[in-house]
Amino acid sequence: MATTRQSSLPPEFRPREKYAEDPSGKTLSPVELLSIVLGTGSAGCPVHELALRMIDAFPTLSAFVKADWLEMKARFAEYNARNPRRPIKGLADAKLMKIAAAFQLPRRVNPLEDYAFRNYNLRISSSAYEVFRRIVESAPEKEHFFVLPMDSDFHALCEPLDVSQGSVSRTPVHPRDVFCEAVRYRAYAVIVAHNHPTGDPEPSKEDVEITERLIETGKLLGIRVVDHLVLGSPSSDKGQGFVSIRNLAALKF
Repeated sequence: MATTRQSSLPPEFRPREKYAEDPSGKTLSPVELLSIVLGTGSAGCPVHELALRMIDAFPTLSAFVKADWLEMKARFAEYNARNPRRPIKGLADAKLMKIAAAFQLPRRVNPLEDYAFRNYNLRISSSAYEVFRRIVESAPEKEHFFVLPMDSDFHALCEPLDVSQGSVSRTPVHPRDVFCEAVRYRAYAVIVAHNHPTGDPEPSKEDVEITERLIETGKLLGIRVVDHLVLGSPSSDKGQGFVSIRNLAALKF
């Protein structure tokens, strides 16, 4: 019986090889990443297809990775009842526990532990930029709008939250997107920021206008907008790689 050479398989069936070429894992799909965790498929079902079915058993990827092993077991049973021709098989309790435990680990990490900004004075724009620096370093191809909720001591309550994604030149953001997250974290104040994929952090007229809207909305809600940073490339001719609209525009923050 002829065997199939690894190199002749489609890329989605060679996730470990792809992961070896990209240690960051950013180019791998959720199905490919789960395939690596699983290691093998089940009888008559290759690992890639098994991973696909497991993810399909949940309404969202977020719901899947937040589930405990008992919820996974129940969801897979429901999936099998709906899809008798594409069942999820070969996942004993021990394997479900292993998968759920792997998903549990990142949730045990304090998101602020990985960054030295817990005691930063975030009212200083250069210190606030350090919180957003890794966003710029990931060089996103589209504009993203972020909000950083803070307590009354102006300490970050979480990592920057991505509240809106736009095109290569514009991010459609509404004040409700920003303050919905601020209220959820019971924030006393926020810093907002968005990136310019071109690398030039020079604020546009629209950037200043949305800042004015956010300041006014924040006043109504009792949540102070401390600054709006426009993130560019650290190598831009602006020097710092960002521009603080608070320092640039004559706005009453």
